Amino acid sequence: MEKWSGKTAIVTGASAGIGDAIVRDFVKHGINVVAMARRMDRLESLRDQLKDEAGKVIPIKCDVADKASIDAAFEKIEKEVGTIQILVNNAGICLMADIFGEDDDKTDEIFTSTININFLGLVRVARKSFKLIKKSEDYGIIINIGSVFGHISSSDYALNVYPGTKHAVRAVTESMRQELNKLKNSKIRVCELCPGAVITEIGRDSFNTPEMKALIESGTIPILKSCHISQTVMFILITPYEVNITEMIVKPVGEKY
Repeated sequence: MEKWSGKTAIVTGASAGIGDAIVRDFVKHGINVVAMARRMDRLESLRDQLKDEAGKVIPIKCDVADKASIDAAFEKIEKEVGTIQILVNNAGICLMADIFGEDDDKTDEIFTSTININFLGLVRVARKSFKLIKKSEDYGIIINIGSVFGHISSSDYALNVYPGTKHAVRAVTESMRQELNKLKNSKIRVCELCPGAVITEIGRDSFNTPEMKALIESGTIPILKSCHISQTVMFILITPYEVNITEMIVKPVGEKY
């Protein structure tokens, strides 16, 4: 990790779960982190908690579902930070609804938000980040957080368009890789990291019931922690610059999908 010390990263969805864990690990290794999320109070709290670490946290409010919010955030990043070398495209949501369920505004909003955050937001943030990495003229890496649901077509849960967005992330990450390969002397790599079940706020609707908590605590349902995904990101970063891990799937032992 020494080669990344002093470099700058952007982590989206940094206010909780996997994003929070990645920010904590980055700053401990001397990486400065632009922590992006909607909840500025949490980002500021994270910055204060980590003020004595080797790297620093720069909180930036951003709603990746909103193009105008992304544009404003990156204008601020370019002005205050300049360039970056790492992007972890982590922001995402998973809300319960059936595709053929209630035909109402709430269900439509769930579908729209899921697509805008999980896919369109990811692509827009990657495009903006690419420019800042390229401007640095340094080695860089884009890590898109996908999901095991980008590799399967069904589940026991009403995940509606969520798997579709993760299949799209898988496809667009490969498109990014191929575009980067065409660039002369490109120093930028791209990887998709696909976690299985992880205890985070994104799954609070399904994991927070007393029944599910009991099953998780007993080990009946295998599940990962956010720190496991962050440790996997660290593994991706320590690979040599000439090595591109294009895709990685991480599951808890015993996961059936």
